[in-house]
Amino acid sequence: MSKRSWAIAVIVVAQSMLLMGMIAKKQYTLSMGTPILLKTQPVDPRSLFRGDYVRIRYDIDQLDRKLPGVKAGFQKGDTIYVVLVKDERYWRAVSAHPNKLKLPQGQIAIRGEVRNAQSYRSDIWVSYGINTYFVPEGEGRKLERPQEGDVVDIEVAIDENGDAAIRALLLNGKRVFAETLF
Repeated sequence: MSKRSWAIAVIVVAQSMLLMGMIAKKQYTLSMGTPILLKTQPVDPRSLFRGDYVRIRYDIDQLDRKLPGVKAGFQKGDTIYVVLVKDERYWRAVSAHPNKLKLPQGQIAIRGEVRNAQSYRSDIWVSYGINTYFVPEGEGRKLERPQEGDVVDIEVAIDENGDAAIRALLLNGKRVFAETLF
């Protein structure tokens, strides 16, 4: 086998391993992560769907600077760990930190990236990498235009590193879509 053939084979194997690693990382988070329920906020219905995915905004996306640990030092692009605790139904943010902390039982940290931290605003916006959810084509109509009183919730798994993955999309407490490997 020539050097060129070996080089092509190495590139193909490396790309395949990279793709398999991405799938394995998400599957690890889904299967080993702690499941939590996050409350969503309404999004402008004109932009809720683009193609075959849902754009999602959570209550924990917007952090008030009065929240412990949220300080003026966060800049756009910074990594942030938001500590969550469970209320009656949903998990809510109680503090934010630039580094991962050892937390007591009943608390979990989700890792995100600061999207907007302008000094003149009273809050910062965070993205956790779970702001879109792909749905089967034509299946999102009931989510695009929910009936009055319908509640859309997201079940998320968070692993020990703070990585998050969407496990399921719920409509009025019932699973409408659930994430599976295949």
